[in-house]
Amino acid sequence: MIPTICRAIGLGMVTGMRSAMGPAFASYFVSQQPSDRLRKSPLGFMQKTGTSRYLQTMAAGELVVDKAPGIGNRIAATGITGRALSGALAGATLYQAKGGKAWKGALIGGVAAVAAAYAFFYLRKATGRKLKIKDAAVGGLEDAVAVGIAALSIRKKR
Repeated sequence: MIPTICRAIGLGMVTGMRSAMGPAFASYFVSQQPSDRLRKSPLGFMQKTGTSRYLQTMAAGELVVDKAPGIGNRIAATGITGRALSGALAGATLYQAKGGKAWKGALIGGVAAVAAAYAFFYLRKATGRKLKIKDAAVGGLEDAVAVGIAALSIRKKR
C-alpha cells in the first residue's frame, strides 16, 4: 500500500513542475475512490467527476502553454504562490479522503510543490545549457517525468 504521505509528496512534486497537474491527479484519484470523509468536508468538490474533468483539462492546457515564450517564471512570486496553493490542495484532498488531517496534507503538498518548483526550474535550465537543446524540448521531457510521478503517486495498492 502506498502511504498517503508518499502520495501527497508525489503530487506536491508534480505541482511544482506543472501547477495544475497535482490537483488534477488528486481529483481523479478521489473521484475513482470516493470517500465519505471527503464528501462531508469542504474539499468534497474534489471528488466530483466534473471537477476532475475540469482540472484534467487545465493540466493538459498547461502542458501546451508551458512551452510558449513569455510565460512567467515558476519561481517568481505569483508562480510559486500558485504552486504552493495547488500543492496544498492536492495534499489536503488526499489526507482528508483517507481520514487524516487536511492541514497536514496541505502542508506536505505545499512544501513539496515549492521545493520541486525550485529544483526542477534550475534542473531544466542546466539541462538545456549542458545538452544545448531548446527549452521546449527539455520542457517536454519534464512533462513526461511529471506525468510518471503523478501516475505512480495515485497507483492503486496491489
